[in-house]
Amino acid sequence: MSTRPSGFEDRLKAALLARLPEEAPAPAPARSFARRYGIPLAVGVATAVVVAVMVVPGSTRNGSLPAGGPTGSPSPSATDAPEIKKDPDGSLRFKLPEQHQVPALVDRLKELGVQVALVPKRPRSQCSELGGGGRGPQADPEAEILQHSDDDFVLKVNAKTVPPGHTLIFPWADYYPLGEHGIGFGVVETAKVPSCSIDFSEGLEEALKARSEPPKDPGRTIEVDVPAPEGLAALVQSLQAQGVSVAVIEKKPASECTHLGGGYRGPQADHEAEVSVGTTTPRLRINSKTVPPGYTLVLTKPARPSSPYAKVGYGVKETSKVTPCEIDSSSTGEEWAEAQARLRELQGGPQLPPAPPAASSR
Repeated sequence: MSTRPSGFEDRLKAALLARLPEEAPAPAPARSFARRYGIPLAVGVATAVVVAVMVVPGSTRNGSLPAGGPTGSPSPSATDAPEIKKDPDGSLRFKLPEQHQVPALVDRLKELGVQVALVPKRPRSQCSELGGGGRGPQADPEAEILQHSDDDFVLKVNAKTVPPGHTLIFPWADYYPLGEHGIGFGVVETAKVPSCSIDFSEGLEEALKARSEPPKDPGRTIEVDVPAPEGLAALVQSLQAQGVSVAVIEKKPASECTHLGGGYRGPQADHEAEVSVGTTTPRLRINSKTVPPGYTLVLTKPARPSSPYAKVGYGVKETSKVTPCEIDSSSTGEEWAEAQARLRELQGGPQLPPAPPAASSR
């Protein structure tokens, strides 16, 4: 439910998808914050520097600090960097790094003559630079720094992908995994490379401060499975009986609902403040941290609850902004599957297995 600009996100998504085989729409993930496309990596906008954020598979937000000094900053060495291969044409090619590998990768690229910079991510109070000068999607696929190779994504650095007058940048936070997780990169005009980038994660400064304090007790915690549509009413009744502020929002066409939504709580810097636990089979964790005072746990009833692909959405929303319905403007795997089924029926072709169900979206 991010309210940040998404134009670049959409253009980058289109550029990437245009280079992949045509297939059914990928399931929308359970969380929505630059994480919603049918490619192995989630693409989003991290800051106003216009940086593509790639969530590296296997990244976690378990609250543990990375190995290294007392600030959590790793001690980079040449062996920490991912392997850098050199193509016959002189291009450098390497896999997306893990978070702890970024400083060493930047040092190694500098040694190889690449114009590259490490841009520290900071809370809003410590950084006021919005940046700019980011290089957008390119008409020539060979000029895109993100390349698809051997069923994996790699970064390719040469005069086309990082042209003269531009710098390859890697935003990096030494307090990871607090804040936005994932690995970011971008190509920016050298004259506009910022000295820092803003981490917009909600509750970041409080989470950083809390690291030096004893953990606070979130109070009684309730954990429940995300229900199927037919079990929604029973779950709401049970939670209300336990004193949980919970509401049901129906997804309806624009002709039947005028509410656009809004007021949702975004990704939290403190993973203990996230309402969802797990990814493939998410559960809801409800306490004073995940649903704080002034907020309500919102369960979204799908527009077509009888469909086999229907899933209940969930989120945490400001209580004063809870509405009985929201406009359903999504294009889901369910719609694709139903359209394909109708097409096969009209053509008299064989009935293929249905597309995988779409995950619930906040």
